[in-house]
Amino acid sequence: MFDFSRENIDLIKADLKEKLPKKRYEHTLGVAYTSAALAMRYGEDIVKAELAGVLHDVAKGEKVSKLKDYMDGFIDPYTDKSYVALVSDKAPQILHAIYAPFLARKNYNIEDKDILSAIRWHTTGKKDMSMLEKIVFVADYIEPNRKKLQKLDNIRKLAFEDIDIALYEIVKSTIEYLYTSKMHINNMTLDCYNWIKEKGAQN
Repeated sequence: MFDFSRENIDLIKADLKEKLPKKRYEHTLGVAYTSAALAMRYGEDIVKAELAGVLHDVAKGEKVSKLKDYMDGFIDPYTDKSYVALVSDKAPQILHAIYAPFLARKNYNIEDKDILSAIRWHTTGKKDMSMLEKIVFVADYIEPNRKKLQKLDNIRKLAFEDIDIALYEIVKSTIEYLYTSKMHINNMTLDCYNWIKEKGAQN
């Protein structure tokens, strides 16, 4: 069981600094910082949010080719083999999110289900997202080191006013980008879009 102390979180950061590329590590710190800020805004556990942010890209130290190898026979507790196979074939760039909860448990003894789930869904989203899942998903998009994306300034503002509207705008923008780029659109992302739209979260 992980001891949620500042010392232990700092130890994880130090370990990731050695394992992740420099820019990826800077992004990781940005997501952790933004997740903690959003947790303060929405009354979530600040330490859990920071730790989920720290670990969201824990599998990014692995090459995509390696991740594809790891997926052979890998059991994802959140979906099934057919989903994993589809992602491995059509969208290998998001395999790190599937593998990340496993590494968080294996390397850092993280057993908290809320943290592991927030790590797992930070790329695609899904329907019925918890507040912590929303926080890490949004933080990954708006953190300070992100390159200037379309509507980013507005989404950053929205994130601290109404996180559901920010989530809607991010998912909508992601789907539009994938469609125009003729890239695979994950079913979980579509489910997330339909769910958040039905909630009335539109700007």
